[in-house]
Amino acid sequence: MLRLNQYGRTLFNLPILFGALLALSSCTAYKAPIKEVDKYEFVSIGYATMSAQIGATDDIKMLNAIKASKLEAYKELAEQVYGVMLSSENSVKQYQLQSGALKTKVKGLVRGAKVLRSYHENDLYITELGLNMTTLPYLRDAEFVDPDEVIRVQSQVYY
Repeated sequence: MLRLNQYGRTLFNLPILFGALLALSSCTAYKAPIKEVDKYEFVSIGYATMSAQIGATDDIKMLNAIKASKLEAYKELAEQVYGVMLSSENSVKQYQLQSGALKTKVKGLVRGAKVLRSYHENDLYITELGLNMTTLPYLRDAEFVDPDEVIRVQSQVYY
């Protein structure tokens, strides 16, 4: 029921106002369920552009981009598993920063990773890797006793 106050404005009935507030407060927006990631699983993504690759044909450039994106994904996976070594150097003169340098390094052996997805979007090739840490105890120890057992590949810069 509406009433007028002394200034000629309408007043709402308090029970109606509280009822409306209660009804509106029970409305919530629908939220899609979030896919849970296993806490023992690491996922990494590597990117490489096809046009920046060295090659005589577009097919060779695409193959090099596939390799480069996979190597980038492995590097990111190693960063997640082993961490990143940071070294920093700064020089200050008269309380002002003159120069600064930051170097990063990652070193580690990644075994048991699997390619989750590998695809391209326009000029970019993308590789997604996954590593489930619960499978690591079942993998063989990786030690190369004889240096001749290591397979050497030609050094090439992919990006």
